[in-house]
Amino acid sequence: MNIETKRLVLRALEPEDAETMARIINDPEVRESLGAYNLVFPTSNELEKRWIADSGKRGDESNLAVTRRSDGRMLGLLALRDISDRNGSAHLAIMLERKAWDKGYGSEAIAGVVGHLFDAFNMHRVWLRVDQGNARAIRCYEKCGFRKEGELREDHFAHGGWRSSYLMSVLASDLRRGPR
Repeated sequence: MNIETKRLVLRALEPEDAETMARIINDPEVRESLGAYNLVFPTSNELEKRWIADSGKRGDESNLAVTRRSDGRMLGLLALRDISDRNGSAHLAIMLERKAWDKGYGSEAIAGVVGHLFDAFNMHRVWLRVDQGNARAIRCYEKCGFRKEGELREDHFAHGGWRSSYLMSVLASDLRRGPR
């Protein structure tokens, strides 16, 4: 089942997405933007093909290709991890190609998935981790209703030094109340 928004379709990853995934990951600026999730080494089409084949084998994760509705072009990946029916929560991460930055695709994809989780699956909370220096990502998450709830001090090494991350989350009740 796909999740559709005004400009995007979020769908299951396919083996043919490996080349696009490798191209996105191999962009040094994209890798650096991932903060605590920083993929230190470049990847290959073959490694990404294997990762896609293994993707979703665990019942508590889902990896979605973020594609443009108009032409089907894959712009990136939205991953959900640690999906817990019992606790009604999921951990979200997103990675988009650089050409897709600052066009609203990230917030549209996140809002679509979060809304789907809250409406179709009765999730209670979606959370994420973001490098404190990634102002673009923080603005995007806040636009989608996420709020800072904590700090992980010096939790990752990036950009030549120890960096800290914010923990951010959105609750279903936050979105029902409307933006703050």
